[in-house]
Amino acid sequence: MINSVSTSTSKTRNNSDDPRDISALSKLPFGKLVSGWIAFAFCSSPTWVDISEGLYNVVSKIPIVSSITHVFVMRTFFNQFLGGETTQDCIPKIKALRDDQVGTLLGYNIEAELDGSSKDPRLIHTQVKHVIASIEAQGRLGKGFCPDTATFSGDNRSWVRIKVTGLLPHPVALLHGSNSILKARASKGLDKDVPHPGLPHDGDWEAALNGVDAADREQLVDLRATMETIAKKARENNVRIVIDAEQSWYQPVIDSLTDELMQKYNRLDGGPATCIASFQAYLRRYPQLLDQQLRRAEEKGYKLLFKQIRGAYMVTEASNWKGKEGLGPVWPTKSETDASYNYGIEKTLSVVADQVKTTGSSTIGAIFATHNSFSIDLGIKLLEKHGLAKRRASDNKLIVSNEVAGSIAFAQIYGMKDDLTNRIRGSVATESGFPLVVKSMSYGDLKECLPFLARRATENKAVLEGRGGAAAERIRLGREIRRRLVPFVS
Repeated sequence: MINSVSTSTSKTRNNSDDPRDISALSKLPFGKLVSGWIAFAFCSSPTWVDISEGLYNVVSKIPIVSSITHVFVMRTFFNQFLGGETTQDCIPKIKALRDDQVGTLLGYNIEAELDGSSKDPRLIHTQVKHVIASIEAQGRLGKGFCPDTATFSGDNRSWVRIKVTGLLPHPVALLHGSNSILKARASKGLDKDVPHPGLPHDGDWEAALNGVDAADREQLVDLRATMETIAKKARENNVRIVIDAEQSWYQPVIDSLTDELMQKYNRLDGGPATCIASFQAYLRRYPQLLDQQLRRAEEKGYKLLFKQIRGAYMVTEASNWKGKEGLGPVWPTKSETDASYNYGIEKTLSVVADQVKTTGSSTIGAIFATHNSFSIDLGIKLLEKHGLAKRRASDNKLIVSNEVAGSIAFAQIYGMKDDLTNRIRGSVATESGFPLVVKSMSYGDLKECLPFLARRATENKAVLEGRGGAAAERIRLGREIRRRLVPFVS
């Protein structure tokens, strides 16, 4: 199914001399360059990555040293990778990105521990408040950025990200509910040829509720009510919400919730679509999942919105599957993951093109979230190949029509791979300046965000050490710093 897709993505392209990136770097404040260089210098060291969280916890308890450490971390790592501590802190950065035709996916930075341990219920209330605040802030900004969203399939590129495991006190209820769903599917003979965790089906949510005890059922019912509250608020503010994918053992319940919310809030006859699913290409089920979701949306009459990522939990997925029979849920090699991801790009853009040719618009909205330059190049190439973008004679830039713009976006994490973001902006644009690339921006209190950042750095250590990771980012910023200093030191 995915063998036709090139897997040459194992190499990393050097974009350090890309004039589009050089031009963007030249506009950054010198202080931002230096703080970013320091952050990536630390991230380039696997030793620092391994000890970062523990070291911070130790020094934060030492008088005076803790204050110095706090200032250092805030001005380097925090400033580089996060939007701020509150939504208000993020607004200037969101506006600056929009001035450069870059949208934002805003998210409050808290989630469940990887072991599914319980949280104080007060934290859940705080999390929901932050999600609502994010939606309201993005709604206000979106109205100013894009008053007429109907032109772009109801989108304004002012989105909010949701972590389901952060919305209930006892995430183990997700595990129990997911296991109940898998048992119910097996009893019906479903997904026999689909890798774990299978595909969403009608009746999954009822299976989750019927297969757990009263305490878990209460957790799941409350979670559903919370998600409904968030989705309604998002629709009121014309903000799209991205429901993040998580570990595969939680995914059946998350898939079920997302599927039901899309059917309700993305109806073709029900106003602007609101809910965006997240699909992980590193799961072996992904090609089958994408094909099924495209069919399902067409059959049930809703707009399929999804964010396609490679996946963030490879280490924990492998550890969790140890001792179990058969292949695990994740592709065993990077080349297979790359092929799966690129299959998603090819399949999606082909379907979008067919719909646009037939009806003049598309019922699909896809976000290709990736830090892989070959996948980016493939997506841009296919936009032109399928007639979704045309070359502008004056500057040879690809131009996407407003009708198509609402169906396609690329995305990178805020503070990372800005060279790719700049290359996308310099290669393809819309008729009106509507963003085709989005930055995923997290915010939150430093004490809450640091463990998250340390955990992500550890999960992606192999990427950070690679040629296209933190070392390349450090070299890229260092080159611009030297360029500015040369006149003063020569």
